[in-house]
Amino acid sequence: MKDIDKLRRLLDGDVDHGDLANNPLLASIAERAYGVSVRPMKISKPSQFKESNPDLTFTPSSSDAFDPLDLIVEVIEGTPPPPIADSHKISQAASDKGVKSRIMFWSALMLLIAEIANLFGVFGMLFGDICAEPGTSSGTCPDQGATRINLLSIGELDSGWAWSEPLQAGGYGIPDIVLVVVLLLMCVMMKKRK
Repeated sequence: MKDIDKLRRLLDGDVDHGDLANNPLLASIAERAYGVSVRPMKISKPSQFKESNPDLTFTPSSSDAFDPLDLIVEVIEGTPPPPIADSHKISQAASDKGVKSRIMFWSALMLLIAEIANLFGVFGMLFGDICAEPGTSSGTCPDQGATRINLLSIGELDSGWAWSEPLQAGGYGIPDIVLVVVLLLMCVMMKKRK
């Protein structure tokens, strides 16, 4: 009765190589039915593996995808484990991303503070002496109340074209609004990334 169950398992394909190696009757039937030659299998560690008796070892056919000996883990005492490749690059890449994010956040925050100071005319008090006399330029200089730097004319600080009235006097420009909004969005986005 037990042999009939083993035969059913063989025909269903549920018998492994070890069962066939232990039962010569099933090995003979498998050889006739499937054309598979079954020899006793002896698996050992690769360092103890000897090819002295090829009849006692199992050699897979070329159609097999892997060698069963590749699945064996061998621990050799006295030698350090092999290094894991590229494990240090992951933490370094993550830390580089964090540093770049912090630099971007603090840069955007400092530019935002500088632009708000510009809107209130702080730079006119600091750099107002650079502006030439109103007679040689057609704009107004900081000594006449124009203490905010026009962002689109920032390269002409020595002329009146680079200066406008501050926010207290109702003066603001579209570039000022755009810069404040963009810098606020950058600060919020960089803060959320942290």
